[in-house]
Amino acid sequence: MTFHADPADPVFAGHYPGFPIMPGLFLLDRVLAALPGHRVVALDRAKFVRPVFPGDAVTVETDLTPEEDHVRCAAKVSTGAGAVAEFKLRLVAS
Repeated sequence: MTFHADPADPVFAGHYPGFPIMPGLFLLDRVLAALPGHRVVALDRAKFVRPVFPGDAVTVETDLTPEEDHVRCAAKVSTGAGAVAEFKLRLVAS
């Protein structure tokens, strides 16, 4: 899944005035949007390696591994500049 970090999005107005970046919670929200039919039961890891700026094209990649009572998800978020975040989640069907 790819999305555009719209410079007009109000999230940029208040997140570091003068140096707008997309908040990490919004990146996690985009990961969850790429996982329809699942609900998060645990966030095991969140690693942020570089900011997402207004106007960036952002790609979300997810890798799902079924386990006995849940699904493990490894998610990578990147822009043209490279990796921006990694998440490790535990999910169940919603």
